Amino acid sequence: MAFIKKFLSTKAAGFYVSLASLVLGLLALIVYVARGGNSYSPVSIPAVVVLVLAIVTNVLVLIKDFGFLAYVPYILYIVTLGIWLNSEMLYLSNVFTGIDNNSLDPAWIVMVLFLVLAIATGFAATVMKIAKKKKEEPLPEEK
Repeated sequence: MAFIKKFLSTKAAGFYVSLASLVLGLLALIVYVARGGNSYSPVSIPAVVVLVLAIVTNVLVLIKDFGFLAYVPYILYIVTLGIWLNSEMLYLSNVFTGIDNNSLDPAWIVMVLFLVLAIATGFAATVMKIAKKKKEEPLPEEK
């Protein structure tokens, strides 16, 4: 317990925002995989791989503040959204043309919401500091 208290005492507000981004990324992954696919939108393996990479890099950034590398999870979440929307084009065109009365399913909407919120919180976390600056000890005075 003392280790956790010491670890959290060195973290700034950006740490908690980045943690929220991680949770939202995990929820997006769970909803996407649980939703499965259909003939119009099979589960995109590249989107899942990039999303898993984003989650892993988000965990690494939470463990150790890598400075400018904190942007990596945020960028990977954006890339995931792009890959995923590209793989969903057939499904979206079918829904919006209304040829066979398809509609957006709730899991699709929830997945988009989680991923967009993961992107937003990931960006906010990169702007904020994840770790507090270490206090520099004063130099001993010379006699």
